[in-house]
Amino acid sequence: MYQRIFSSRFFVLVLFAMFLLAACQPQTPPVTEEPVASPMPATETPVPVEEPSDPNMLQSDILLDPALAVDADSMRVNQHLYTGLVVLDANGNPQPGIAESWTISDDQLTYIFTLRSDAAFSDGSPITPDDVADNVNRWLDPQSPLRGTGEYEAWREFFAGFLGEEDADGRPVSPVDGVQKVDFNTVIIHLNRPVPELLTLLANPAFAVLQPGSLAEGNYGMISSSIISSGPYIVSSWTADSLTLTPNSAYWGEVPQGDLQFSFR
Repeated sequence: MYQRIFSSRFFVLVLFAMFLLAACQPQTPPVTEEPVASPMPATETPVPVEEPSDPNMLQSDILLDPALAVDADSMRVNQHLYTGLVVLDANGNPQPGIAESWTISDDQLTYIFTLRSDAAFSDGSPITPDDVADNVNRWLDPQSPLRGTGEYEAWREFFAGFLGEEDADGRPVSPVDGVQKVDFNTVIIHLNRPVPELLTLLANPAFAVLQPGSLAEGNYGMISSSIISSGPYIVSSWTADSLTLTPNSAYWGEVPQGDLQFSFR
């Protein structure tokens, strides 16, 4: 009798323990599928895309001094008016501009440019090594008499700073040390450290060669100044309403056909 009661109680205890163990097991949450986004209704209005501005329309306050201009409209005109030592082809490779050739020293610190003999400004005066040196000094040297009060943002962006500026360790900030005329058709740019992309940087329209005599007026690039070109076009008319560029007959390269007409917005 005693054994039966014990066995029954034992069996009940075992069942109770199994029930408790089952209740304590972690429960697996039911699997739910992520909702699938419905496709955009066919009638939904697309986001409008801004149409490009009229290429023949310009803002009225353009500045035809590429070393100082910072807006796209000014530079769009300047690239037609001026040329630098180097230009880029369609693939972005440096090609002769005012310089017909160049030699780079083994240490890549000296760039010797030979100017083309037929390079001239639009007034017929030849482009000389002195002119190139005056332009480089204007960009680089705050003491240049041609510098004026401009910020020369493009030069700082591409060449880090100006002559006389040093970093915390006393090293020149700009890699360009200076420029030197050698003879009637040769000019040298000196570096203090290699700049493998120097030719590409010099092809930027901001570093086009301008006539130093016209820069001495102090207001160059404004509507009241006399614009003298080194590129394929000249300014033939500049009024409060419009700007007209005509081919530059003194240009050393292929002279374009026809005028370029711009209106001010």
